[in-house]
Order: sequence, then structure tokens, then C-alpha cells
Amino acid sequence: MIRFVNWSAAALAGLSVSACASQPEATSADIAAGCGAPAGWESIAEASEHKVLIFGESHGTNEMPDAFARYVCAASAQGGKTLVLLEIDASYEDTFSEASDAADPHAVLVTQMPKHWSSTDGRGSVAMLEMVERLIALRQGGRDLSIRPMDQMTGWPDMKSPEERSAWLASQPPTKAQQMRDAGMAEKIRDESEGFDRTIVLVGNVHAREAELEVLPGVQLMAMLVPDAISLFGIYDGGTSWNSRDGQGGSVNEMYRLNLIDAPVDAMALTPEKLPAYPGDVPAYDGYFSVGMLSASEPVLPPAE
Repeated sequence: MIRFVNWSAAALAGLSVSACASQPEATSADIAAGCGAPAGWESIAEASEHKVLIFGESHGTNEMPDAFARYVCAASAQGGKTLVLLEIDASYEDTFSEASDAADPHAVLVTQMPKHWSSTDGRGSVAMLEMVERLIALRQGGRDLSIRPMDQMTGWPDMKSPEERSAWLASQPPTKAQQMRDAGMAEKIRDESEGFDRTIVLVGNVHAREAELEVLPGVQLMAMLVPDAISLFGIYDGGTSWNSRDGQGGSVNEMYRLNLIDAPVDAMALTPEKLPAYPGDVPAYDGYFSVGMLSASEPVLPPAE
């Protein structure tokens, strides 16, 4: 069963000095143990030190943001500088900066990002907001941890207005927009990760692929554009998610089992050979994080009509 661990800044500050009462000072291992990280996290953390670690998730679930937060808690307890990058519009960077040091991060995030938290693709879920708040609690509890949004598009031609940009993009094939977005996120990762001991990314599993996707011919996906990245595929045993499909309004959707290797629940590992995402797919991921059965997490705010 998945361990859902909630933290507060005060509790985390206390953990750093009292996780092991018989010792005068808690070790990083003591602190990491209090995070409830998925089994196997130590090997992943060791392999990805001074690299970029990418978690490829399915949006709109409780379990995947939770597993990510517990891993970040353990990895950042090792010391050094940790950067977390999230698939949220990069225009919210100032909001994230303000929330990271605010007395009430929840209020800052919700009031300044209503469009995001009412979106229907699963990234504006209650679980995602709670995950961000948990990461901020780690920072406010003493971790050298930066949390930033990274979703952006690059490669725009010179245009006079946003309306002109939108019209130009609408005239392009779908693969053009996909490539601009994946290239933009990869650029953000490459630029932002300088000077950090570890960079940990949470993004949709398509962007986390290290191989071309058949339905997006010719598109170099985000993970393919980040040198020396380690990419994990979020696998699960079925359940539900809350997101939109085929551009329609969001709803609770059934999720088919993608744990093709029968990995144990709440575990993560690198694999000797890259993993495909589905039967017949090319190998595309360096390993996995396994969360068991999924449960849907709805948007924080009612979706806009």
C-alpha cells in the first residue's frame, strides 16, 4: 500500500534535530527515513546525482505526485542543492518564488494561479497542489530546495502581437507545437539545472520518453534533448485518473494496467534494458516508479465553462 506522508515546515524542522533521539544530531539517513520514500530510492538517487532525473507521470492521480514528493524529500535530505522542475507554465515563476517563502503558500498559489488550478488535463489537481505545498514545507523546514515551473514553448518566429503568434501556431501541424513545447521545457531544464547537485523533474510520461513516439513522427521529445538524463516511467496496476481526453472536458477515467513487469507497489528502480511504455512500443525509459492502483484527483477549482 502507498504511504501518503504529509509534512509541515515545523514538523520538518523538528525532524532534522529529533529523528534519532539517542544521537545528538540526526543523520541524513534518519531524515530520509522519515520521508517514506519508495523502496529502491537510494539507488536512483546515487545514479542521478549531478544529473537530471525525470519522473514521467500520468496526470490527475493521487499516487504519482505523492510518490514524487516522498522521493524528493529523501533525495534532498542528503544535503547539497536540489532543484525541482514541474510541468506548470513557466509564467508562474514569480508566484512560485513568492509562495516558497510565504507564511501561507496555499493562499499564494491558489489566488495567483486560478487558471492553472481549474485546468482539465490533470496538472491542476488537488494532489498536485498538495505536492507543491509539501515541497515548500521541506524548503521552509531547512532544505536547500528550489521549486520552479518549467512549461514553455521556444522557437517562435518574430511576431508583433500575441494574437499574431496564436494565429501562426494554429496554422502549423500538431507536431510543430509539440516540438516547440518539448524543446522549450528541455531548454529550461538545461539552463536552470546549472549549479545544483541534483535536478528532479515531474512531467507527463510522453515528454519523459527517450525515444520517438509513433504518433508524433520526427518530434524530439523533452527527455531526448536533455544530455545524460535518467528517465523513469510511472507504472500502475489500473484504477482511475481525472483528466481530459481528446480535447474534451475533464472527468474521471479508467486507467488500464501499465505495470507490464509486475513491479512491486511503491518501488522504483533502474532496469538493465530500457522499458517500453506499452506492448509493441520501442524501449523508451531507463527505469520505473511503481505506484499500484491509481485514484483520481480532481482540479482544485471548478473547471471553467
